[in-house]
Amino acid sequence: MDQGVAVLRKTIKLMNYIANNDKASGISELSKELDMPKATVHRILNTLCEDNVILKTEEGLYRLGPTVLLWSNGFHLASGIAEMAQPYMRQLRDESKETVHLSVYEHGCAQYADRLNSPQTVVLRWSRLGSALPLYCTAAGRAILAALPQAELDAYLAGAEMTPRTKLTVTSPDRLREMLARFRNQGYAEENQENEENIRCIGAAILNRKNYPVAAISLTAPSFRFTDYDAAIFGAKVAAAARDISSRL
Repeated sequence: MDQGVAVLRKTIKLMNYIANNDKASGISELSKELDMPKATVHRILNTLCEDNVILKTEEGLYRLGPTVLLWSNGFHLASGIAEMAQPYMRQLRDESKETVHLSVYEHGCAQYADRLNSPQTVVLRWSRLGSALPLYCTAAGRAILAALPQAELDAYLAGAEMTPRTKLTVTSPDRLREMLARFRNQGYAEENQENEENIRCIGAAILNRKNYPVAAISLTAPSFRFTDYDAAIFGAKVAAAARDISSRL
């Protein structure tokens, strides 16, 4: 067999294993389960990590990366989430004149799946389609966290490294837990200059029939033109949109 074809087959085999495993996998596990030398597994993973096809966790384990989302956009459209969300996203964008995002949640990771840009000037550094978003300091991520089963939320808060993204980022698990309780009650989550300086965001989770978060819809604006009043008004609209989309899944 051609060496290039052999490496490709090993790569596909490795990716299939990671994709079908609910938890991140280590090199030893992958080597044993796939009957590959550790050096081969390590070399393939390093290459895949360079393009975010695979992500290495802080514990040294490996899971699917955000690039896979770009390959699976057709799946999300077919499953109906992005297609169903489009009219709501357009309405929110048109009413607010601000940027609206759709994020999907899979395998413990949230990623940007769709975006409708504001007609006004706004510079967003972190919301490229297919890129991962931190759950602890984004409105979409917090909306998802607030909707998780208690055991899953507890596990996340116990293990997450809440690195400050700005000087305003909340990095205390206890403080975040309190905020999530409030967001759960009000129906939408918020963050104000915690993920990006001078950017404010509100978001609400989209739930499947099992009441589990599979996505989030969020509205993003420069903090100087998005007041507390705006956040309350459009927070209710974002929450209503998320409920409507959820009811159609």
